[in-house]
Amino acid sequence: MILNTIPNLVSGFFDFLDSPAWRAWPFNSGYGEQIGPAIARMAFVALIFAVIILFLRVLFGPKGIFRDKEMDREAAEEVRRERAELEERFAKGDISEMEFNTKMKSLKD
Repeated sequence: MILNTIPNLVSGFFDFLDSPAWRAWPFNSGYGEQIGPAIARMAFVALIFAVIILFLRVLFGPKGIFRDKEMDREAAEEVRRERAELEERFAKGDISEMEFNTKMKSLKD
């Protein structure tokens, strides 16, 4: 049966990973090599993380394919409400013109 071969496959996979070439990849101690390959491995891992982050940003970031449109609507309403509140405080004289301009710039779309 196929279920009887699963333990053998798993132990074989872990034996493969325990080989000297893979034992501590990508963070091995660098026995018998220069600093270049170690830096190249670190750059490779950083590149993989960057690709994953960019992929998730495209999918779920602002205007992303799978982003919930309700979140964008709520954020726009919040900005409108904060702008109205800021204009009201400026009209009352609670804040200075410089502070008003600074906060309005931070609330731009």
